[in-house]
Formats: sequence, structure tokens, C-alpha cells
Amino acid sequence: MRMVPVLLAALLMIPGPAHAQRAGASRNPKELIKQAEKLFEQKKYLEAAEALARANELAPDSRLIYNMARAYDQAGNVGEAISYYEQYMTEGDDAQLRKRARSSVDRLRLQQEREAAAAAEVENERKRLQQEAEGAQRRAKEEREAARVAEEANQQRLTAAYEESQSARRRMQVTSFTLGGVAVAGVAVGTVFGLKARAARADFDGATTLEGKVAARDTTRSNALLADIGFGVGLVGAVAAVLLYPKDVVPPPGQARLISAPAGSGLGMEVRF
Repeated sequence: MRMVPVLLAALLMIPGPAHAQRAGASRNPKELIKQAEKLFEQKKYLEAAEALARANELAPDSRLIYNMARAYDQAGNVGEAISYYEQYMTEGDDAQLRKRARSSVDRLRLQQEREAAAAAEVENERKRLQQEAEGAQRRAKEEREAARVAEEANQQRLTAAYEESQSARRRMQVTSFTLGGVAVAGVAVGTVFGLKARAARADFDGATTLEGKVAARDTTRSNALLADIGFGVGLVGAVAAVLLYPKDVVPPPGQARLISAPAGSGLGMEVRF
């Protein structure tokens, strides 16, 4: 789209001395306008606006203001475009261009409102996503903390259970050792009274009187009974000691151990957590 035509003849009516002071292409309004038109056609809108601004400084013309607004409008510089459109609406004398300027201002204002609304929507969406991300991070942190607390509690429970099992194992060991001592004592008592019974039997065999034989018999029976009781206590104590002695060592929490599987099934592994 071309710029609105500007009457170059009007610009060339600048007094001679002033025109002489502005010698050179960069100081010649006519050349600046031609340059701006070429830049506009090349879609170099900002450069075109700058050339028009220099031309307007040398030879002010409201139509140059309008074309500057058009250039900024095409460049997407909404703020500058609105500013120059409104300046033309105040200073311009072409009713048709003022109408176009008003329409352009309305269009750009609406564009600004839409862009602001879109930016606000994007910002709201960004905030929503940020809040969701922060909420997810917060929940993940809370879940990790809850898992850590649960793990600590579970570890404490396992440690307490392990210590209790170790204490029970030690009690069973003490009981087993005590029963083993009872078994040894019972065997010792049985042996002593067994020897006494054998000696009493020898006395029975060597007795020559009835009273001697009766006394030796009674002594033999008593010692034999005490020997049987001692051996019985020893046997029961030994069996109980063997049965009560803990066979498996309870591993600490988290430690693996091999366990025996049923015949023909190989080995298994137990892990305490």
C-alpha cells in the first residue's frame, strides 16, 4: 500500500534562502519524501517514518504527519501510530484523512485492548500453571516427608522388634544353659547314687545275716531310685535344653540370610525390612 500523496509543489515553494540553507539530498524535503516513499514500498516502515519526520522538520505539512502514522502503523508500532494519527486529527485539514485517522485509532485501540486481554489471559494461564506446578511440588515434598517419617517409624518398629527378639533369644539361651546345667547335675546325681546302689548291692551279696541283707536291700533300692530320678532329670533337662536352645540367628533389619527349603527345593533367602 502506497503512502497518501503529498504535494511536492507546495514543499518546493519554500523561500530561496531557506532552501539554499538546506542544500543536499539529506536536507531536501522533496528528496526525503521520495526516499520515504521508496522505503515504504520496500516495507522498511520505520526508516520511512524517520525520513518523513526529517522532511516534516524542514517543511512541516500535516499530510506528512498522517503518512508517519501510516508508516508506524504498518511497522506494528501501535503507540507511535496512535500518537501521530491523533496529532493529524488535531492539525490536519483533510476531512477524509481525519476520518481515516479516527478509524485507524479505533482499530488500533481495539487491537491494544485485544492484545492486553490476550496478554492478561496468557499471564493468568502462566500463573495458574505456576500455581499447579508449585502445588505439585508441595504435594510431592509432603509425600516424600510422609514417606520418610513412615520409613523412620517402620525402622524404629523393626529395630524394637529385633531387639525384643534378641532379648527373647538371650532368655531362651539362659534357660537352655540352665536346663543343661540341671541335666549335668541330674546325671551327676544319678551316677553318684548309681555307684552307691552298686556298692549297696555288693553289701547285700556279702551280708551273712537276714538283717544285713534287708538293710542292704533297702539301701540298694533307695540309691537305685535316686539314681533313676537323677538320670531321669538329667535326660529331661538335656532334651529341654536342646529343644529350647534357639537354632536360627535373627538377622538385623535389612540383612539377608539363607534359609533351608523343603527337601529337593534348594535354598531360599529371607530378608528382614
